Amino acid sequence: MKSLVSILIYLLPALLLITPETGVARAEDAKIPVLYCTDLFHPHDDPDDHFDLACLYALPEVDIKAVILDQGTKQQEKPGRIPIAQMNRLTGREVPAAIGLAEPLNSPEDTGKQQPEPYQEGVETILSVLRKSSRPVTVVAVGSLRDIAAAYNRKPKLCQKKIAKLCIFIGEAGTDFREYNVNLDVHAYRCIMNAPLPVYWVPCFDGGLWVNNGNASFWQAKQEHLLAGTADPVLNFFLYMFQHKSAEDPAAALFESPPPEEKGRIFAETRNLWCCAVFPWLAGRIYLLREGACRAVPREALQPGDMLVEPFGFVPVAVQVDENGRASYGDAAAVRKVQRFQVNKDHPYAECMTSVTNGLLRELSRGISRP
Repeated sequence: MKSLVSILIYLLPALLLITPETGVARAEDAKIPVLYCTDLFHPHDDPDDHFDLACLYALPEVDIKAVILDQGTKQQEKPGRIPIAQMNRLTGREVPAAIGLAEPLNSPEDTGKQQPEPYQEGVETILSVLRKSSRPVTVVAVGSLRDIAAAYNRKPKLCQKKIAKLCIFIGEAGTDFREYNVNLDVHAYRCIMNAPLPVYWVPCFDGGLWVNNGNASFWQAKQEHLLAGTADPVLNFFLYMFQHKSAEDPAAALFESPPPEEKGRIFAETRNLWCCAVFPWLAGRIYLLREGACRAVPREALQPGDMLVEPFGFVPVAVQVDENGRASYGDAAAVRKVQRFQVNKDHPYAECMTSVTNGLLRELSRGISRP
């Protein structure tokens, strides 16, 4: 009996620490910390950026530390903070947004410190998140790479230590075409592609504009297939974007009834996509066929009858980017390697990625925080 009492006395301090609050804290600590850099605007430049944002928010296992808004000057005119505020309202998250550098870098080594103070917030946020994080952070960049390149140039050792994966959606897998995002900031692209960082490169195209020969993520989908079965607030998020709306309270507009004619119009359109169905891979999810539909689910959600699939993977390639922003492939012993995206041609890629995106938007719909 005395020994039992002694054991209980020994364990009591630890037992007292097990509270609902500490349980929540431990659950939060288990999430994957992510920094998201994006050329997101409202009114939009490209609707795919809104699909990407929604799918990232659909992943509860991801802790979005901040969203860095690319092309700072343009953000003043077309604020990407609006769709972020809407997503925060839909999900109950409190993800901060920071505006990035205003102008392209002057060289691959440029820190961007000479640019105006109002546009330093993005780079400073990246470095702050990396410093404060108790473990390495996954950085996802969709756009120019300007802010992450400047952050690396300011604190290369910090970035090397605290970036777990740097997943960049940019460029052309071939050697004869310069993709749009590269044109936004050639020096930033060259900096990151040649830097000693854990780069996971997802080229936008392979073979030129609108071409995917297997080493790019580009695909197309009917929006009715992407948005089928989504809740009205999620549908309203996209309607608000497509119609360039400007309500006094953009978040409140999400909970109105969507007009049937507007819904029919956007369902009939086709969407170009690159990123959203890749995000579950960053969260450690597995891709599978369930009841004929391709889905990306947490490993613990695997069910009897599910069939694992791999719509894509990453393979190491020895690559460098020249002063013109074009990739060249060389001797693996002489050139640093990055992990490059590769479509698995054993599966219907576009169909699977469309289905995964729809599954994420349905998942987002189920987790809506209503007024």
